[in-house]
Amino acid sequence: MEIALITPQNNSIPVQDLPVFLHANEFVLKPFDERIISFFDHFSKNILSNKEINRIPEIVALAFWLRKANLAKMQQENNHLLISPLYKISPRGIVFHICPANVDTMFIYSMAVSVLMANKNILRVSSRMNAPQISSLFELLNKTLEEFPELKNYINVIKYDHNDDISNFISEKSAVRVIWGGDQTIEKFKKINSSSRTKDIVFPDRISVLCVGSESYNALSEEDENKFAQQFYNDAYTFDQKGCSSPQSIFIIGEEESNKICIEKMQTLLSGFIEKKYETDIASIASLKLNYIVDEAIKDNKFVVEGNNFATFILRNADVPLLDHTCGGGVFNVYSIQKASELKAYVIPKLQTVSYFGLSASDFQELQNLSNGEGIDRIVPIGTALEFYYLWDGYNLFDELSKKVFIK
Repeated sequence: MEIALITPQNNSIPVQDLPVFLHANEFVLKPFDERIISFFDHFSKNILSNKEINRIPEIVALAFWLRKANLAKMQQENNHLLISPLYKISPRGIVFHICPANVDTMFIYSMAVSVLMANKNILRVSSRMNAPQISSLFELLNKTLEEFPELKNYINVIKYDHNDDISNFISEKSAVRVIWGGDQTIEKFKKINSSSRTKDIVFPDRISVLCVGSESYNALSEEDENKFAQQFYNDAYTFDQKGCSSPQSIFIIGEEESNKICIEKMQTLLSGFIEKKYETDIASIASLKLNYIVDEAIKDNKFVVEGNNFATFILRNADVPLLDHTCGGGVFNVYSIQKASELKAYVIPKLQTVSYFGLSASDFQELQNLSNGEGIDRIVPIGTALEFYYLWDGYNLFDELSKKVFIK
């Protein structure tokens, strides 16, 4: 059994020779160690100084997230873990990350939170992650590890084809598995042997929505309309709606006539704005959308289609609750409702992020009320749906990835 070892750079090695396993019991760093924070701060600076990738929005967002000031803020927010009179926190051990292919920077966030808790990490990345910017990230990660050799046994990025023997070998030696990639990946890894004490943190398939107050939207100036369009683009088009927190559906909230005006104005604005920015194969997207619309018609779902190949609104009947993935590429299910409480029928366990714009105080409070129980793990302003935070899918990842040693 051999794997491609990406950090530190190498061609391929037997899986049993992964450096982290050779020193599995030697944990010389502690949670929120200054050496770890300094490492990520240097990594951030190396990213921002690289002209090949420092203009890519999602890469820049990652670099800013890794800055010392932001890490210090997160440490302060989790100070309760550090000062408890009942326990001290320590690393859990080896953490095996099964990284997603749809959001190609997620493996860095996943790894960073775990390393900040002083765990040793194996990250399996998809063979589909071969974009030039990701190769550059690997190079910069290696460069930074050369500056901080004590971190080399804490970060190992590997690549191998689907192989249950390799996954089983690593799983049995891992204290935690962080499984991204959706329901199928989770189901697959649940069938793979792991230690009886291995903890699984899973991120299944999710779906997200945007809520817009029509009265607020209709009152926007031209400048603010363009700002709205840019924020919408950031949330929905950065990963072609493939991110679990990218909106698939839009709920327009307000009086019926106000909602009609809002939908028409928004669709016109987005179509023109996105046409200038969206770099994609329009012919393929058009075919994808046509097939999706035909499939929906065959199901006898009632809807009206408005828009073009850049922003396609499928106007749904709000009396028939349907919260599901579209085909992506700028296709949105759109519902007209009078108040946020009508979202209750759509709050299913799969609903992850509700981004919002221009809601009344009562509608915003209602969204928070609807988050009780399963469904709605994040409520965030438009333009920030894809921003990673250590509070994700209902987990505090710093808490989940640290061990509490009871001391009396």
